[in-house]
Amino acid sequence: MNNIKNTKAYWVIGGAIVLSVLITSFTGIFKSSIYYLFDHKKDDISVTGSASMNFESNLIMWSGSFSKRDLDLKTAYKKIKEDRKIIQEFLISKGVSEDEIIFKSIEISKKYKYKSKYNNEGDKVDTESIFDGYILDQTVSISSINVNLIEQISNQVTDLIEKDVFISSNSPKYYYTNLGELKIEMIKLAAENGHLRAQTAVEGGEAELGELLETSIGVFQILGKNSDDEFSWGGTLNTLNKYKTAYINVKQRFEIE
Repeated sequence: MNNIKNTKAYWVIGGAIVLSVLITSFTGIFKSSIYYLFDHKKDDISVTGSASMNFESNLIMWSGSFSKRDLDLKTAYKKIKEDRKIIQEFLISKGVSEDEIIFKSIEISKKYKYKSKYNNEGDKVDTESIFDGYILDQTVSISSINVNLIEQISNQVTDLIEKDVFISSNSPKYYYTNLGELKIEMIKLAAENGHLRAQTAVEGGEAELGELLETSIGVFQILGKNSDDEFSWGGTLNTLNKYKTAYINVKQRFEIE
């Protein structure tokens, strides 16, 4: 019996020693993990780099509309064809290439005038609609890289009124055909600006800038230069101004060594 009791005692003491060793080891591992997660975690810095660039549009789109009216449809059609010929000759004489001139399809509508009917007491009892002729409308448009020329023509085309061609001129729209290349260059400049901002801030605190951890590109804002245009969440694209300013932001997050 004494041997059995001694054996049990040895087992209890041995188990206690093993448990103590395991607890001590686990505590050490736990402390090491906490130290690694918290004491070894590096700080980071978030910045927003920006870039802007002024540029001049190199493509212009202009349109004007003209119309003719007559009680007879064939006569109205003949008149608008004559106006179209005069307009085309005018544009070509100013230096516009014939293949740049596009005449859209003619729209036809009917015009009515209305006559009121009254009873013997002078009360209005009915309204009679009376056919007053056909109205034919057509639009002419130009797309050209000769921006200055088309600008001048858009202001001069109403002079055709002297030839009984009643044409209204719309405001030109301005575009830039190299916008893709411009965007790439601006993204690069905005990213460099963000890196410089982060580096300046970190080095000012006597630390070193580490690797780039995260980056995102904002939407492009293309506004008229010195205009009242405003930024929008989806991006702004100005077409009313020949001279424009493009803006872009790039958000970045860097590691601090």
